[in-house]
Amino acid sequence: MTHPSPRLPRDRARRRAYGWLAAVALVLTAPAVVALAGPATATGTPVTSDVAAAGAWSSRTAGGMATQLYVPTSEPALAAGRALMVNLHGCVQTSTDLRNGGNWATTADEHGMVVAVPAAPNGGVILGCWDYYDTSHSRSNPARHDDNLLRLVDNLLGDASLGIDPNQVYVSGLSSGGGETMVLGCLAPDVFAGIGIDAGPTVGTTSGQIGYVATTQAQATSTCRGFASTAAPSFDTQVTSVVYGSSDTTVATGYNTLNAQVMAGIYGATARSTFSLSGLEGTNTAGTGTLWSDVAGPRVSLVANSNVGHAWPAGGGPGGPYISTSSVSYPAYVTDFFFEHNRRVDRSGEPTDPPTDPPTDPPTDPPTEPYCGAASNAEHQAAGRATSYGVDPYNPFYAIGSLDYLGQGDATVTTLRETTEGRFDLVTAC
Repeated sequence: MTHPSPRLPRDRARRRAYGWLAAVALVLTAPAVVALAGPATATGTPVTSDVAAAGAWSSRTAGGMATQLYVPTSEPALAAGRALMVNLHGCVQTSTDLRNGGNWATTADEHGMVVAVPAAPNGGVILGCWDYYDTSHSRSNPARHDDNLLRLVDNLLGDASLGIDPNQVYVSGLSSGGGETMVLGCLAPDVFAGIGIDAGPTVGTTSGQIGYVATTQAQATSTCRGFASTAAPSFDTQVTSVVYGSSDTTVATGYNTLNAQVMAGIYGATARSTFSLSGLEGTNTAGTGTLWSDVAGPRVSLVANSNVGHAWPAGGGPGGPYISTSSVSYPAYVTDFFFEHNRRVDRSGEPTDPPTDPPTDPPTDPPTEPYCGAASNAEHQAAGRATSYGVDPYNPFYAIGSLDYLGQGDATVTTLRETTEGRFDLVTAC
């Protein structure tokens, strides 16, 4: 797909939105950073090259955005090709913050996955925010961020050196990035096989409604389906992961459960179950997990991580602004969830045990018919059908098994039939 380049209309929209976004931006500034910032971010300047170095971060411009790109040295985990994870930062956070502290490299190496972390165009609507808000989203509107992100995906899919499988394209994000993740999942379910929403407001809400749940499941479902339009059939094979910190005081925690319910309802995933976080990767696995499944398996996962605020749950690494290191490793969890439950990927080329010939019984001699025939007593004896003692011509013979008397003399002719294995009876004829 192709999309027009951003032009002046976006700048006008940005100016219009500035006033009513200023209030929410204040909520997301200094106090939240003090409460949620982890250790200082790693220092260093990213490589400024459009050629991605394997096993390292580099940068490229695509879709009108500067993007941090990680390409692993490992082979893709699935034979169909590499997966692509687009990761969206939150307000008052940068793509460099997520590059340095998001804890993506290890997971990307384990799965042979490309990770792209774009910066919101033109510095975002304000303070780096993505424009997830309201209901006027489309694939090609140059005044919004949706077309930038879709053109980024097109650019990366078109780079043959990356080897990305279009059936393994995922998007995840925090806060406004989480809200934009849900927008993209609704707007282009044919593009994104999986969406990972971290503390994101629900589609159709405004930026001034982050502190309380301002919509219903029915309204949000209608908005999401409206965004999809003719691409709605692709919801049949999309999966969703939702994560949030139970101590989040910036975005109402109720949005997370609502987001999961909206997507589960759209997918027709009605079977609900719970799971423990204790086996997940990370430094803090306290909390609860909920799973929505259909007849074919899991479709939507909701993770509530205890004692985590409004942050990207990195679960380790150096941390950074709005990045929690005392949390589950969401990069590891969401990637595993997507890889395991992707309904689109061609798994026919996955390695299997080498084929073996079906086991057979060891060869045996072909079965023979029971013996029946006339022969001299000496011949019967030589063949193991008779026994004798004495000296010819006065030596008596007896049939093996039955001990039937066969007369005397080596030359006497008798007829024997094998009636059971190893038993011979004297008969008059066969």
